[in-house]
Amino acid sequence: MSIKKIIKRIVKWVVLPIIVFSLLITITYLIKPKLMEDIAIELLYPKVTIAKEYSDSYKIEIPKMYELMYIACSLTETFQNDSNLISKRVPKYLNDVKSHFSKFKNHDLIQVLEDKLKPNPYSQIQPTIRFFSLNYEIDDTNTLVHNEVFHVNKLLIKLFKDKLFYYAEYEDLIEDFAKATDFSKFYKEHQSYYQKLITDFDQLCDIKVSWNFLENRFTESYNSYRIIFSPLTGGFHNTLPGLKDKETGLQQTWLFVSAPPNIEIDTLTKDELEIIKSKFTRELFTEMNHNYVNPLSDTFSKSIESSIMDYSDWNKQKRGYNSKISTFNEYMTWGVFSIFAKETYSEKNRDTIISIQEKFMVENRKFIHFKAFNRELIRLSNNINDDDLHFQNIYSDILKWMRKYPNPEN
Repeated sequence: MSIKKIIKRIVKWVVLPIIVFSLLITITYLIKPKLMEDIAIELLYPKVTIAKEYSDSYKIEIPKMYELMYIACSLTETFQNDSNLISKRVPKYLNDVKSHFSKFKNHDLIQVLEDKLKPNPYSQIQPTIRFFSLNYEIDDTNTLVHNEVFHVNKLLIKLFKDKLFYYAEYEDLIEDFAKATDFSKFYKEHQSYYQKLITDFDQLCDIKVSWNFLENRFTESYNSYRIIFSPLTGGFHNTLPGLKDKETGLQQTWLFVSAPPNIEIDTLTKDELEIIKSKFTRELFTEMNHNYVNPLSDTFSKSIESSIMDYSDWNKQKRGYNSKISTFNEYMTWGVFSIFAKETYSEKNRDTIISIQEKFMVENRKFIHFKAFNRELIRLSNNINDDDLHFQNIYSDILKWMRKYPNPEN
């Protein structure tokens, strides 16, 4: 066979299909970019290295690099103008931060962060600031040390680069800020405070009980949790589920949440402690819960779409949850917490605990039909023995109820 014929065959069977496939991908991306992004994320989902200390356990942390970046974010105008981004629970620590760092508010790192955050601080920019911070340590000389545990495919980074805070571009700037502020000295001086917050967190949050409840009632399963916060973290929480270690096959989930409330635990009565624990546990639970509810909701996506005529009929939020499925998932995650509360807390306090959550969802978060939804979910769960309760068996009934609401007799 001649060289010419071989080249023609290669073009016909190899090069041409590649070109056609590439064109199809490009056209699909132009028509439906969200679909292609979702496919890319699924195919190239980040992986992690899970240290032995995390295996089959959870760990509560205030990582050094995470804290540096949160302090830097707290100096931006965007953070300072939004009470949901900075916690009000730690006034003394916030004053310490202002006293030590405010004179550096014009540092170039702060301007870069402001430029990134200002258009939409609730976009993927802030979560990626959190995620990628865990790939770094800072030594006592304020030098950055790369310690990659969060492995992201370079193609995924290239595809989403404009939506990320890409640390590789800003390492020198971050290190300069750490050195200029002598961040390591500040962090070391507050070690006892950080440890107290971690201890209080563990005492006030029923982490293991929550984890066991969710694993027993959903099909998803995770081998470990990293629970990460800064004393400055406000109400904007997020989670990154199902990060696999390619060496061991284990799965780890990261939870980014707020610091515990500023209270003296020893001064509380038994009932006061239980109610406060329920409030704080709910904060973690409803973030952890997304890692179980969301995958289950995906299997009911068509039914969810047909059961909610307009998400704004259920959700009067001014930002976020601007779809039927995200609105439903928020209803469901908080509703599942009520089932957890019914099983976990004392008979004396459980009605109070559930009512507190309902009021907060309706009045503060503007999920206006949550109380009715929640009561129906509880009614449905009451028909199932606690040991046999699996939420996939409730979805069809709660969605049927939503289709008829507010006229359940029709």
